[in-house]
Order: sequence, then structure tokens, then C-alpha cells
Amino acid sequence: MDLNMDSNSASLRFIVVTVLIGVLMVPLLLVSYVVSEREGFRNQAIDGISRSWGGAQRITGPLFVIPFERRVDDTPTVQHVTLTPRELDVRIDSRHEMRQRAIYSTPVFHLDVTATGAFDPLDLDALEKRFGTARLEQAEVVVGLSDSRGLRRAAFDWDGRAIPMEAGDGPALHGLVRADAAEGASFTLSLGLRATRRISAVPVGDRSSLEIVSSWPHPSFVGRFLPDHHDIGEAGFSASWTTHKLARGFPSISADGPLPMQAPLGVPALGDLDVGFGAFEPVNLYKSVERSLKYGVLFIALTLVSILCLELLTGLRFHFVQYGVVGISLVLFFVTLLALAEHVGFALGYAVAATVLTSMIAGYAHASTNKVRLSAITAATLAGLYGVLYVLLRLESFALLVGAAILLLVLGVVMAATRKLTPEALDDG
Repeated sequence: MDLNMDSNSASLRFIVVTVLIGVLMVPLLLVSYVVSEREGFRNQAIDGISRSWGGAQRITGPLFVIPFERRVDDTPTVQHVTLTPRELDVRIDSRHEMRQRAIYSTPVFHLDVTATGAFDPLDLDALEKRFGTARLEQAEVVVGLSDSRGLRRAAFDWDGRAIPMEAGDGPALHGLVRADAAEGASFTLSLGLRATRRISAVPVGDRSSLEIVSSWPHPSFVGRFLPDHHDIGEAGFSASWTTHKLARGFPSISADGPLPMQAPLGVPALGDLDVGFGAFEPVNLYKSVERSLKYGVLFIALTLVSILCLELLTGLRFHFVQYGVVGISLVLFFVTLLALAEHVGFALGYAVAATVLTSMIAGYAHASTNKVRLSAITAATLAGLYGVLYVLLRLESFALLVGAAILLLVLGVVMAATRKLTPEALDDG
């Protein structure tokens, strides 16, 4: 459209473009539903792998559990008292491999867990005054696991004696210790486990230390405390924690376990007091596509407004149907991106989808106008917009700042393109 385009015609075209942008939000919303559905398929596949392999693993213990009997109105009542070790040193060696189901893959972990420590001698007089008569012949050591399906081996050594471990009613291992356990003892626990998603341990000792060494290079540290020291590299990571009983969040002696997963007196559950890491995946293509869709409105608006400005600056006219075709093409970019990213990764999928759609729209502009210069300008504009969108997706802390700067720049271009649309003032005469 030439600069002699009257203001009414320009206003109409701006209104139509605005309505078209609103209409195109409907297919964008449908694309977002497709992204959610595909991510749901991925989560189902990962859940299937976890069910077969073993889910998140949280290791609690070992803990020392003693039944105490008290007679109330000649009726015997028994409660289990749980004691934490004086010292607890845990080391978890983790190596990962990738398991795949359909087109989806996730890391799974092999764990070698070693825990050493010691229990203090029991103050039986104080305990029996508080809880009743101790049944030391039924004393046992208990180790909690969040998912026993992943257990491959377990060995427990109590003061130099191997203690057979048995499965309990819940996800825990139990082992009877000898009646003279009141003297206290050192212990060694060895476990072989499988896990997915999250690996952690509860620092149950009065003084606890945890060291994790893993081949997974993208840890997300989770739990009550961040590690005191960590080292992350391409070959994996190592991290260590040290905690004291005053900071761990539960007492050294608690009643009615055997595993005090719900600690008394309103203390948070032990499951909320662990430390460890989650298997963070640095590139979640569904989250990246979802983020790109959030910029979809802006991207479509900028593209169509840019074409409208080209009309104002070059004097060409495009049919409203051609605007609609370009708009649908922009929506199809996100569908193409999702389809490609599932197979070749987000970055390569983005590059291929952007190249294909830019070439198609530029070719469409050339076929509609027969002007090479216009198609080149269209291709350059789209390439710039796709480049800006990619930069915004890669930026996190500065995405809003960069996005605001780009919008201000575009506003300046629109102002320049529309500055002469105001009718000239009438002559005084």
C-alpha cells in the first residue's frame, strides 16, 4: 500500500489484523493441549519404567527399636521406642544408564549404599521409668526404604555379627539383635538398590554425614539442607552433607514407631527431612515448547504487524486471506517444532522448523507479489523474529528485560510506518 492510502483503509486493515490475531489464539490453545498430551504420554512411559525398575529412593536409618510394656489397669500395653544412632556416616555411589520406552527415555540409577556408625549404651533405668519394662529380646534394627521394589541386596553387621534382614509390613527392613544390645554397638549397613528420579537419605544420627558420588552430570539438590560441598562436572558430581541432631528436625528418642515417619508432637514427617538429589534433565523439550507457546501471541502479532508495516512503506496490498494463510503458517511452526523436537531435540528441531516455515512464507510472498526484494525482506524479518524468540527461550533471568526492549523497538518501527496516516489539517482560508 502506498503512503497515499487513506486513513480509513489503514484503520480497517489494522482492525482486521487485530481480529485475526485474536482468532489465531484458538489454534494456539489447541497446540498447547497437544503439548500437554504428549508430555502426559512421556510421563506415563517414565512411570512405567519406574514401576519396573524402582522409584525414588529415600533411605532412613538404621534405627534401633525396642518394645516397652506397661500395665494400665492390669492391661498390658506395648509401645515401640525408636532410638537414633550417635554417629552415622552414609556413602551412596550412584551410576546411571538411560532406559527407553517408545520414543521416550529417562535415566535410571544403580546404587551402592554403605552406612557405618554406632549406638550409645542404653540408659535402661531412665527409659523404663519413662516407657515401662524393656523387652530387649525383641529389640530390632530397622532400615526404611521408600520403594522396596528397587532392593537388590542387603547386609547388616551388628557389633561384628551378621544380622539377617527381613521385609516388614511396610517399605522397611527389620533385623533382630541380641538381648544384650543395651550395651550399645557399632554397625555396618550395605545395600544394593535401583532408583529413578530422586535419591536421598534421612540424617537420623545425632551426628550424620552423607556423601553422594554419581555419574549423573545434572543434579538438582533437594531436601532440608543444601550440600556443604559439591563438585559438578561432565563425568558426574560429588556432594557431601553434615548435620547435627539439633538441626535435623526430630528427637533422638520417640515412641510408637517402629519407623517414626510421623514424629510425635507435631514434628514434620521424616520423609520431609531428607537430603539428596533429583535427576534434573537440563532440556525438557515439552517445557521449552510450552514456553515458546507463551510467546506465540507476541510472535504472531509482531509478524502480522510487520507485514502491515511493509504495506504502508512499500505501497503493496495483501489480501486479507493472505494474512490468514501467513497466520496459520505461524501456528503450524509450533506443531512442527513439537513433532521434530521429540526425535531430534529442541535446538535442531527449532532450527529446522524455523527454516522450513521462513522459506515457505517468503516463497508465498514472492509468488503473491512477484517481487524478489519483498520476499527477501519477509525472509529476513521472519528469521529475525525466530532468532529473537529462540534467544528469549534460552534466557531466563533477563527474558523479560530483553522482551520489553524488543517490544519498544517494534513500537518505534510501527510509529515510523504510521506517522503520516493522520489527515492534514484544513487550511485556515
